Amino acid sequence: MTLVLTKLGRYIGNSWIINDLSFEVKKGECLALLGPSGCGKSSTLRLIAGLDKPTKGSIFINKKNITDVSPVERRISMVFQSYALFPHLSVAGNLSIGLKIRGASDSEITRRVTSTLALMQIQDLAHRKPSELSGGQRQRVALARALLRDPLVYLLDEPMSNLDAQLREELRPELRRLIFHGEQPIVYVTHDQQEAMAMATKIAVLNNGKLEQIGTSKELYKTPNSLFVANFIGRPQINILSPRDGAYLGIRPEDIYFSETGISGKLIYTEWQGDKQLLIFDTARGKLRMLCNGDINVPDSCHLSWSKGKEHHFDKNTGCRINPQ
Repeated sequence: MTLVLTKLGRYIGNSWIINDLSFEVKKGECLALLGPSGCGKSSTLRLIAGLDKPTKGSIFINKKNITDVSPVERRISMVFQSYALFPHLSVAGNLSIGLKIRGASDSEITRRVTSTLALMQIQDLAHRKPSELSGGQRQRVALARALLRDPLVYLLDEPMSNLDAQLREELRPELRRLIFHGEQPIVYVTHDQQEAMAMATKIAVLNNGKLEQIGTSKELYKTPNSLFVANFIGRPQINILSPRDGAYLGIRPEDIYFSETGISGKLIYTEWQGDKQLLIFDTARGKLRMLCNGDINVPDSCHLSWSKGKEHHFDKNTGCRINPQ
C-alpha cells in the first residue's frame, strides 16, 4: 500500500495555504508532518481525507487517483485532536456504531470490538461513558475506533496534544506499537518535534504550506537543508552566528566548548536539564548556547570554540544550505 501526493495545492483568499506538496508514504511507514502553527499540516490531512478539495495536484492510494473520490469511499481512518466520541454511548457503543453503519453482523461486531478492546488493553472500560474516562483512556478509545475501520491509510491529527507531557511520554511506545501493527501508510501531524522523532520513520518539515525537507530525524538534525529546518529541529536550538562572507554559520550547542582562544563570551543565563547544563553567553557575534555536563565550573567570562567539521553554512539571502568546499 502507498500514499502519494503530487504537486498538491490549495488556494484560499489570495494565498496558497498548501503549494506544490509532493511526497510518498509506503506501506508500514509513518510520515510525520512537522512545523509551526499555520504551516499547513492539518490542511494537508484534510485534503488527503477528502474533507477539503485541492486547487491543484493529485492524491493516489495504491496507484488509484482518489483526488475527486468522496471521503466515505476513500477508506481512510482519521484520529482527531479532539476525541470526537459520542457522549451518550459507552466505549463498546462508540466502537460498534461504525461497524453497524457499514452493515456488519452482530457476531462480527462482537468479535471485532472484543478483540480491539483487548488489543488496546481497555476491556475493563467497555461499559463506561466517555465522561467517566481519563484523557489517556479517551485517546485509546479513539485509536481503537480507527483500528476497527480497517482502512487503507491512517491519518492522525495531533492525537496526543490534549494529554499532559508525562502521559504523552507513557503512551508513545504503546501508540507506536499499535499504529505499526499493520501495513497501512500513516500520516501523523504534530507540532512537537520530540513526538515526531519518536513516532515517525520519516519527517516532512513544512513552512508556509511548502515542503522544506523530508527525511529521517537524524538526516534533518545532521544535514538541515535550510536555515528554517536548522532552527526548527533540535532542542536546545541551534546557534546561528551573524553572517560573514555571505553565509550564516550554524553550530549545535553540544559542539560548543571552552577554549584558550576563540570568541569572547559573558555568561548571561544558566538552565539545568537533568545531568546537563544549558549555558547562554553574550558574544560579539550574537548569543551562543552551550550544552555541557552539569558538574563543571562555569566562569562568568570565557572564550568559546566549536568542533571543526560540525558547522552548518547557510546562504545569507536564500537561507539554503551551502556545502563548504
